[in-house]
Amino acid sequence: MTHAKETKENITKRSPVVAIMGHVDHGKSTLLDYIRKSNIVAGEAGGITQHISAYEVDIDGEKITFIDTPGHAAFDNMRDRSGAVADIAILIISAEDGVKQQTKHAIEVIQKHDIPFIVAINKIDKPNADQEKVKMDLLEAGIYLEGYGGDVPYVAISAKKGTNVDELLQTILLLAEMEEMKGDLSKNAHGFVIESERDPKKGITATLIIKDGSITKGQFVVVEDSMAPTRMLANFKGKAIEEAHFSSPIKLSGFDSIPRVGGHFETYNTKKEAMEAVEEYRRLKEELKEHANLIPEVPEGVALVPIILKTDVAGTAEAIEDEIRKKTDDRVIFKIIKAETGNINESDIQLALTDKRTVILGFHTQEDLHLRNINGYESVPISLFDIIYELSEWLDALYEERKIKREVKKTLGKLRILKVFSQQKQKILLGGEVTEGVLSVGDEFYIQQKDEEQYTYGRITGIQEGKQERKKVEGVGTQCGMMIETKGVVREGELLEAFVREWE
Repeated sequence: MTHAKETKENITKRSPVVAIMGHVDHGKSTLLDYIRKSNIVAGEAGGITQHISAYEVDIDGEKITFIDTPGHAAFDNMRDRSGAVADIAILIISAEDGVKQQTKHAIEVIQKHDIPFIVAINKIDKPNADQEKVKMDLLEAGIYLEGYGGDVPYVAISAKKGTNVDELLQTILLLAEMEEMKGDLSKNAHGFVIESERDPKKGITATLIIKDGSITKGQFVVVEDSMAPTRMLANFKGKAIEEAHFSSPIKLSGFDSIPRVGGHFETYNTKKEAMEAVEEYRRLKEELKEHANLIPEVPEGVALVPIILKTDVAGTAEAIEDEIRKKTDDRVIFKIIKAETGNINESDIQLALTDKRTVILGFHTQEDLHLRNINGYESVPISLFDIIYELSEWLDALYEERKIKREVKKTLGKLRILKVFSQQKQKILLGGEVTEGVLSVGDEFYIQQKDEEQYTYGRITGIQEGKQERKKVEGVGTQCGMMIETKGVVREGELLEAFVREWE
């Protein structure tokens, strides 16, 4: 890929990409419609479809790009994708309903991607509006607004009437200014696919958000193994354009296959470079299939942790592989699926994304700088170490985190059954002698049948020592009468073992 050399002269201010996120019916679509109709020339606004996924507005000479992100739980993946592409999020919350489940998910996405955000408390014109309740709900969710112990800006609005929407837009521009968003016009454009479709007239078309750089006619766009020349380039209104720059939403037609929504795109100057990128992606895809076959099946109750290991030199890798093998047992299997020298690269991230259990370990190495542009990067656990014992301690902690809890029976006491006196339905009166520990009324017990792999389970309902009722009996050799409840068989000479269930 050919880029102009980055210099201070090429770096300029760029406009923010904003996602409006929140619970269904809290007014996200109403707000987007109001902003669109109020800030796009009437004739042009009328030509934009209701379901457009991205558009650009002009606020006193400053531009803001909005991307639509559905609020219903069924659209969680799209909301995650919007989180990855957005510079700023607006968390919209109804003043009537407060924080709901999809609101909480939106908060998780915002926090996962570390996006600066503004809270828009909507529907303040409604009779049941309660702004204070919203603020308290947010406090409980760990969101601290300005004036309430934090620095998250908020604006109370009515999206339907347009109340304070201008203030919200100015707050977006102020936050963008504080974040010092920059871009390089001399770079070839890269960004994300937010929509793709098969247009009956124009062929396969995608809506792209440019995160940095510029795109012009005569170039080629690649999304994984999909490619398109930039001949049919249009802005978000569908008007043909010659070029576009960072933060702009554009439509590009002519892809040879449908690009994956959420995929990262790169722009190349020549078809040869673009084809090389496609072939590299296909090679990587085949490599991932081969590596995926290395991940074994494990028995139920055993945790598998696939590991990608990157080190500075091969000798270091051998030492660390030995350390990792020491941690493997019948509870957790650490499986090294790839071990190489060098920085953590795109191939490593893509491989890790094929199995959510995978972790990447780096020793005396680092991540390639462009990895944050890869969709899904944030979900991959990456840990970097320079000291071996710190890595070893981290593996111990990972072992405890990943191991699957097992039920274990902790023995409380044992009783040898000397005599079975009576049995009425599931109630049995027996006499016995303590051989270990303490047995109490209410304890669960089990009896392993002699010479059989069968167990009788039940509960102790009464204890009598001498002629006195007892809550418990203890002391090796102490004899007692015991009432138990069980559906199983009890025989003289067997050992009754009282226990408590624990998970470890």
